[in-house]
Amino acid sequence: MFAKTSKNSRLIFACLIVSIGQLSVGLLFPVLPAISQSLAEDPNRVQWLISAYLFAFGPVQLLYGPLSDAKGRRPVLIAGLALAILGVGLCLVPNASFEWLLVGRLLQGLGAGCGAVVSRAMLRDSFAGPALRNALSYVAMAAAFTPIVAPAIGGFIGYHFGWYSVFVAMLIYLLTLWLLLFASFEETHQGARQPMTLSVIVANYRHLLGLRHFLGHGGMLWGQFSLMMVSISVMPYIMQQQIGMTAAQYGTWALIPALGLLLGGVINNRIQHYVPAEQVLRFSPYLQLAAGVWLLLAPLHPAWMIAGIFIQALGNGMAFPNAMSRLLEPYRDLAGAAAALSGALQMLSAALLTAALVYLGVSTAFSLSICILLGALVLKGLSWCAVGRW
Repeated sequence: MFAKTSKNSRLIFACLIVSIGQLSVGLLFPVLPAISQSLAEDPNRVQWLISAYLFAFGPVQLLYGPLSDAKGRRPVLIAGLALAILGVGLCLVPNASFEWLLVGRLLQGLGAGCGAVVSRAMLRDSFAGPALRNALSYVAMAAAFTPIVAPAIGGFIGYHFGWYSVFVAMLIYLLTLWLLLFASFEETHQGARQPMTLSVIVANYRHLLGLRHFLGHGGMLWGQFSLMMVSISVMPYIMQQQIGMTAAQYGTWALIPALGLLLGGVINNRIQHYVPAEQVLRFSPYLQLAAGVWLLLAPLHPAWMIAGIFIQALGNGMAFPNAMSRLLEPYRDLAGAAAALSGALQMLSAALLTAALVYLGVSTAFSLSICILLGALVLKGLSWCAVGRW
């Protein structure tokens, strides 16, 4: 019998689990050129090591959500992470070909997709109200902090020990976390179990998609995430092509918006017992509007541009945990399905929006400011729809 875990332990586990996705991508980015050179592969082809992981990681969440509602969080998490460990293990086979690495990354993504779902569902099982907002704020901060440090760690490891060692680091992290979960993580889903049949899964997803509450709060969450991804996609063009910074210089400036995400989470934790989640969700679009106006009127200078994105990231950091907590709150027995559907639609909306921006050629400070202003107006409309006027 495994030891009973406290709520604080579950929160720590959730932060560690949600970091798997960013670590698995961020650690690998700096060593892609080394892999290309070592295996004599085209650099564009090597990028598939990232794409294959994400391609598996996103859609598989739609399976893990209902599975965790039917079988419980613990067995799904243990089995999913075991599959991810197997995938990394394949990448560590001596003299592995590029195709072998690609298969390993695909399996890693299929396994790691469980973490994005279970980390949120297990918190919904364990917390409610302001406590759920607080817990999700910490998870949001972990999700914001990991992409900052992962490329730096991956670059350091790859530079000193070679690209192969990056997969060793992934294996150590996943295996250590798996052992900790296996030894001390107890089941959090104590409610009614959902049948694991295709008809029930489809019916549950259709039920969620028909709820104004789910679409309203989900729309705010997906919209905030999409706006963040738009800024991340467009800012390198502004800073490097319009302003003339080098990639290394931009890498340093790019850390500042991530600090805005962290600060938004900290502020949310401080005010959670005094300010309802609905008021934060009503207020956050005004920060996006302020960011859009700032970028529209500010001089084309690194400090001014980053300050505008910092304001936007601050709004993101405040909105994420509140939108997620309000989204999951009513669905205790369907927490897995709700988290899975929300995660999948979040990635889909961001992918479609960024693809549209590429098609429209959005790559300047002016065009980005217009996108943020329009997005802020949409978010404000969604907040009126979901939580009422303010």
